[in-house]
Amino acid sequence: MRTLFAAVLVLVAATTACGIECVEPVGGATVSQLRPAQAKFVRESMEEREKYFDDGPNAKALKADRSAPLPVKFAWSGGKAPFRLTVRRMPDGKVFHSSEHKRRHADVDSLEIAREWEWTVSDGTETATGRFRTEDQGPRLIRINGVANARDIGGWIGLGGRRIRQGLLFRTAGLNDNAPIEYYSLDEIKKLHAEGRLAGMGKAGKTHADQLDRGEKLREKDMRLVKRSCYAPGKERLTAEERARILSLYGFKTDIDLRGPEEVYGMTESPLGSSVTWVNIPHKGGYGSFANEKYFDCKRQVFRTMFNTNSYPVVFHCIGGADRTGTIAFMIEALLGVDTNTLALDYLTTGFIAGVTDAKHKGWFNAMMKTLNDLPGDTNSEKMNGVFLRMGFSQKEIDDFREFMLEPRPADCFNQKQKEGGNHEK
Repeated sequence: MRTLFAAVLVLVAATTACGIECVEPVGGATVSQLRPAQAKFVRESMEEREKYFDDGPNAKALKADRSAPLPVKFAWSGGKAPFRLTVRRMPDGKVFHSSEHKRRHADVDSLEIAREWEWTVSDGTETATGRFRTEDQGPRLIRINGVANARDIGGWIGLGGRRIRQGLLFRTAGLNDNAPIEYYSLDEIKKLHAEGRLAGMGKAGKTHADQLDRGEKLREKDMRLVKRSCYAPGKERLTAEERARILSLYGFKTDIDLRGPEEVYGMTESPLGSSVTWVNIPHKGGYGSFANEKYFDCKRQVFRTMFNTNSYPVVFHCIGGADRTGTIAFMIEALLGVDTNTLALDYLTTGFIAGVTDAKHKGWFNAMMKTLNDLPGDTNSEKMNGVFLRMGFSQKEIDDFREFMLEPRPADCFNQKQKEGGNHEK
């Protein structure tokens, strides 16, 4: 279909005068950045969304899409290659994408949601301009080649109808693999069992010995008897080219790594490179225990970093970006006034990656909601506010963080425009 479309554009170009014309997106169009299965999932009710965790056909379609955003497709006619495509956010004119093309079409992904955009295409002589809008539908998925489950916390609606700022706080899966662990092979385990040593080699050894005693057939992939643990840093997931691309695009300054000491064994800096501050804070007490003072120390460290505006833009993650990461995201979003349906949507969006769309994942979210609902306060934001106060943050620190993370109210934007005599958007 794409080949046929390109051929049509070439034909149109051949029969059109020199001038370039914008073909797609059509003027004023609203475009989605969610793939069909993703779009269906986010528009479901909470009750219908939870059915995906029974691993039926809908869940399989969702997993097939993975966590990649749907690109915005651009096409034009006329002109002479090469072409320069530029995509600008309006009204501030910030350039989000600029690239050169030999053909009359291109894909661009990971744009901010609910924004007006201007796109221009030029061959050095002629220039054409188009306008479009990205759909007001979170999550804002972003593409990081080699890293799954990447998205912007921004875009959701929070306190007073104010949108969480985009481009500040991102959640992802691990930016590199966990430190490798070498396990005993099936043949080695059988040999240890024959020698009478297996049952005395810890919990995993005892489990495997009992399985063999019962005559159960063991599978190589189920072997969990550690032979050598954490002997080298985890394998890189980012190529040098991809690292440079995302640093240029998102400008990450801080990498908050929630993994434990064994997972980050041998690491001394962020996989993004030495220009990014790597903050390793092993996360403890996820899911329903986020309000338990026993686990406040690690969370306090995480949020001290996030409350420091000099840290931004920030990316935070564990290894899968599902549960430890999801717990921190849940706390931030609740503090900023995100409603319950959206809290569920963001947490369960991790179902876009295979392996976590199961009842256990759904249950962990329900445990967090139960804890939140049981806290004093009338709203999600008030309830979570109390947790942050108990962690040791002042009300001023909390209010300042909210003000930093939330876009101005529409009236505030208008007043600022009048004051400055021009456009104002952040």
